Amino acid sequence: MGFGAQFSLIASATLLVTPVIVARESGMDESYLIWMVFASLVVVGVSTLLQVHRIGPIGGGAVLPMFTAAFSIPFCITAVEDGGPALLTTLVLVSAVVQLIISKWLVILRRIVTPIVGGTVMMILSITLASVVFALLDRASEVDPTAAPLTALATLVVVAALTLRGSAIWRLWGPLIGIVIGCAVAAGFGIYDVDRLLDAPWIGLPEGAPGLSFDFGISFWTLLPAFLFLGVIVSIQANGEAISAQRVSWRDNRAVDFRQVQGTLAGTGICNVFAALAGAVPNAINPAIVAFTQTTGVASRRIGYCIGLIFISVAFLPKVSALLSTLPGPVMTGYLIMVTGNLFAEGARTVIQAEQNRQKVVVAGVCFWIGAAFQFGLFNLPDVHPVLGAMLKSGITTGGLAAIVMILYLEFTNPRRMRFESRLDVEALPELNEFIARFSQRRGWSSAMKERLSAVAEETLLTLAPPDFLGLDGDDDGEELSPPKEERRLIVIAASEGPVADLEFIGGGNDANVEDRLRQLQQHDSETPVEQELSLKLLRSYASSVKHQQFHDTDIITVRVTPPDA
Repeated sequence: MGFGAQFSLIASATLLVTPVIVARESGMDESYLIWMVFASLVVVGVSTLLQVHRIGPIGGGAVLPMFTAAFSIPFCITAVEDGGPALLTTLVLVSAVVQLIISKWLVILRRIVTPIVGGTVMMILSITLASVVFALLDRASEVDPTAAPLTALATLVVVAALTLRGSAIWRLWGPLIGIVIGCAVAAGFGIYDVDRLLDAPWIGLPEGAPGLSFDFGISFWTLLPAFLFLGVIVSIQANGEAISAQRVSWRDNRAVDFRQVQGTLAGTGICNVFAALAGAVPNAINPAIVAFTQTTGVASRRIGYCIGLIFISVAFLPKVSALLSTLPGPVMTGYLIMVTGNLFAEGARTVIQAEQNRQKVVVAGVCFWIGAAFQFGLFNLPDVHPVLGAMLKSGITTGGLAAIVMILYLEFTNPRRMRFESRLDVEALPELNEFIARFSQRRGWSSAMKERLSAVAEETLLTLAPPDFLGLDGDDDGEELSPPKEERRLIVIAASEGPVADLEFIGGGNDANVEDRLRQLQQHDSETPVEQELSLKLLRSYASSVKHQQFHDTDIITVRVTPPDA
């Protein structure tokens, strides 16, 4: 309860920045602002409980608190301005559907929904959000040309100082401390309006909801690409946070469980369905939870339950939610400037760390400037259809589509991958060896490399095909005792990068992770291996790296093989 209350307090100061800015800047009345605050708190609380508890394949089963997505601010404002709450509901629901599709078909979409695309769109999102942030500051400066910039500067300086140079504890509390000091400076200048806080009751419900309706007009088709990309970004962000949460939550070093990652993505999609139906803004996983877990050393799911229940409780306390939603505009500006910088840096880090291919890194840089050029209108656009013209003015749409097109171009112009498919059975080994021989011959590799690839393919097949796939169940006389099990298929995709070969084995059904088993074998090399471990030991000696990704009903083992003389 103590850790749950601590994290809730850390997150509360910035949780309502997104719905408050969307409600204010879209020109809606006070009742809409009150509803957005209430709905956001309830949705975040319920969504956090869903991620923690996990219902079937939905939810990460870990402490993964949800948070309002600040990078969605400019698009949510445009949606409410153009079509009202109905349009926002429709677009957030479409974005949620994208997340559910990605979670379901992550195995298939992993070559398109890549870190390169996600990182590029994140960088473009930073400049899109920056345009809204500084417009917010300009409007505040019109009221008081001195107080507004100084308040924003004070907030930014405190948040930046604690985030950049503070200890792990101070970095967690940095945004909250900066906002509190910013509010104090705003109060000193007389620009902190506390009337709504004083008028709010202690306990109550909003007087009215905006109502649930859907809008598929011209504005919908104009903003659709941006919200589709938002769905992709939320999914990529959830993917990264789920992996990071696993790594900091486990006591021992183990391979990432992508079934849990899929559950996290599905949970995020369902959470945004809730957000859409409630008329709230899109949600994403709060990235501060990874640092919080590292700092406290506690990853118990009880913390997540406490966080979710606290947010739901606060939603029914209008006095507390009014305190969180009456932040002055300059204070939110100072905080969001730091968010904008972090968003750009996170996008760049995603691109550079996830991709060693120089051509793909160049794609990210080129597409970022394509998005920036269209976002800021650096050239005159030709007269086209109104819907197409509105799409071209969006940096997210133009830069994101350019990134996908260029990545697909690189994929299709790479040395052609070779594909092999058969039943997942050791009896497929002769055909698999023939496939490996053809692959080596086309690449012009030596017989030693061909033999090493064949050995890797054999040991991987023996590792991937469990005993119950080796044939029918029967007695010693050959009489069948049970019907044959459902046939599993094996797909092998062979690719190369210079003299290095990458073999991707796609099958399914294993409970144990090959990476973990290899790591355990390495720790006990002095012991005599049992028969089942022999293939793993041989595989470890032949391959330079082995990666095992376990999805629902699908296993992907990626083996990298270098030449014997390398």
